Amino acid sequence: MGLFDQIAGNVMGKMMGDNAPLAQVAMALFQQYDGLPGILQTLKDHGLSQQVDSWVGTGANLPLNAEQIGSALGSQVIAGIANQLNVAPAELTEKIAEFLPDAVNQLTPNGVVEQNPALLLSRLMAMLK
Repeated sequence: MGLFDQIAGNVMGKMMGDNAPLAQVAMALFQQYDGLPGILQTLKDHGLSQQVDSWVGTGANLPLNAEQIGSALGSQVIAGIANQLNVAPAELTEKIAEFLPDAVNQLTPNGVVEQNPALLLSRLMAMLK
């Protein structure tokens, strides 16, 4: 982890309080997949289209589990992010599975995935405060 990442993590921790770990997971995923569209496309590419479409859409959110997250994102990605955040990979996949459906739902209030990374990041930070 670079110096900038450490500073950003410390600032985020102070700003987000109890939500800092979720914010760090979100930021790591955004960086790894070039934003929300990349994350969602990766999940769709791994057989989770129904779930993703339900989160973006205006109906009920379909759940997913840690195993599905681990399979879709891959053990290398999960291990790398878990190492960055100093958590166990199993704990990370549980948190992502718990957090992601509602987060995507809130980030896409009009049923559309915005292509503007700054707008999505702003919505994410507002959601976590």
